[in-house]
Amino acid sequence: MTLHPNDATREGNFINDPYIQHHQTQSVFCLPLLNQSKLIGVLYLENKLASGAFTPERTQVLHLLSTQAAIAIENAKLYAKLRASESRMAQFLEAVPVGIGIVNAEGRPYYANQRGIQLMGKGIDPAVPPEQISEAYQFYVTGTDEIYPTEKLPVIRALSGECTTVDDIEIRQNNATIPVEVWGTPVFDEQGNVVYAIVAFQDITQRKQAEKLLADYNQTLEQQITERTLLLSQEIEERQRVENALRQSEEQRRLTMDFTHIGSCNWNITENTVDWNDNYTRLLGLVPGEVESSYQVWRDRVHPDDIHRVEQAITAALTTHTDFEAEYRVIHPDGSIHWLVGRGRGIYDTAGQPVRMLGIILDISEQRNAALRERKRAEQASILEERNRMAREIHDTLAQSFTGILLQVGAATQVLADDPQATQVHLEMIEELARAGLAGARRSVSALRPRLLEEGNLESALHRIVAQMRSTTDTSVICETQGTAYSLPTEVENNLLRIGQEALTNAIKYAYASEIRVELVYDETQCILRVKDDGRGFGVGSIPLSSGFGLLGMSERAERIGAQLTIQSQPGQGTEIIVTINRVVGK
Repeated sequence: MTLHPNDATREGNFINDPYIQHHQTQSVFCLPLLNQSKLIGVLYLENKLASGAFTPERTQVLHLLSTQAAIAIENAKLYAKLRASESRMAQFLEAVPVGIGIVNAEGRPYYANQRGIQLMGKGIDPAVPPEQISEAYQFYVTGTDEIYPTEKLPVIRALSGECTTVDDIEIRQNNATIPVEVWGTPVFDEQGNVVYAIVAFQDITQRKQAEKLLADYNQTLEQQITERTLLLSQEIEERQRVENALRQSEEQRRLTMDFTHIGSCNWNITENTVDWNDNYTRLLGLVPGEVESSYQVWRDRVHPDDIHRVEQAITAALTTHTDFEAEYRVIHPDGSIHWLVGRGRGIYDTAGQPVRMLGIILDISEQRNAALRERKRAEQASILEERNRMAREIHDTLAQSFTGILLQVGAATQVLADDPQATQVHLEMIEELARAGLAGARRSVSALRPRLLEEGNLESALHRIVAQMRSTTDTSVICETQGTAYSLPTEVENNLLRIGQEALTNAIKYAYASEIRVELVYDETQCILRVKDDGRGFGVGSIPLSSGFGLLGMSERAERIGAQLTIQSQPGQGTEIIVTINRVVGK
């Protein structure tokens, strides 16, 4: 409806309108701004100088302009939404810990994330033609000096509609050679034409090394992220294309995450809400669409023994503005336990406070179980070898000694009545053989129990280890005992001693500490072993248990004896390792 009175001060309801009478407005024009029958806004014009200012000719022009204004306003809203979507997609791409590369329909480099640039040792050069990509980025056939054939590159094959995976490519940077696994997939437009090819690649150096040691070890980690194409136009056609591009972008991102089996999430810290994809739900053992995306749902799935450590790592990462990484267990509704690796990056406001965290998770149960199987196999082989050694030693000492004793007893029996002096010689030899056999038995026993524990209890053994280490380092090492020491089962003392020795060795080798304090606390219900240093520390979630520092060995020893292992550390604030075990009743 269009309103344009010729003289507002003298017509209709305007006669009594305070604004019109106060300002003496003579001509008023009001027109709705419509786009596809949708009200976008209202155009209001007034003239104080003349009545009848808005003639039919002028009104017709204003009607035409209002249509263009409505379209322009709607397009501006779409562009704002588009820019927000592009920003979030860029954040996801940079958070993914694999290289992502994109070529256009002509096969020329178009985009690479920071991880991809780091692996290739070179940024995007759109001038490189497809037939020179391998040479420009130094792609070689694994184990040879042959440039990787262009027609076999997954990204080039994707331009013809193929989805491929290869692991026979090496990237060479200066003196470094990086083996990579590469996934290629095409991106189609609405007419079914390939408009882009996306390639995801990752450094598989560790996997290649593991394959040489473990024939049955197969590490499969598929990750791929795609980049969307936005088609822009003008006026009505431009608006429709922008909407299509937005829908296509979201669908491509979802399909890419599904293809790589990665769970992604967006945690709104301010509102304490979480948005995650279907893969995230599946990795938690749940059914997509049947459970809400929330922090509490995730927390309920994490193993009770891991949740405190993981939340501490998240808090530390957000506090120090560093990336979060941690390995932890989740319990599926069927009772099965799966190992996940989680990585995340915070987003902060202008004051440096965290407002969001973008994260991904991936199931690493297969890799971890393979490593544990190999570790157990090695332990069993070591135990078998030690048993064989002890069997040989017992045979060479005890068996031979007792055989000699039997021979000497027989000889002494024959001469006992006829020659007492010869009998005495035989008896002395019997005594010597018996003592030699006893010494061999003691050596075999000492091989089964640490010498330090054989010579005393856990408290004295720990003090002797500290005394030995003081003589080999400039670091101040202090050992204290609280409470009255009592004996624990042999296996418990053996493992506590090994954990303390490992923690002390790590602190001296890696912490660069000025002081290390070892405490052994005995109370009525628990025995507590604590090793604390004032060294450089580390982010607990940033170092997987399997990556070194003896953390996995300590964790396994603690689990073996039913003890609770706690590791507290932050960069620059030292490290504290605490082992707590309940006192066995009757000991």
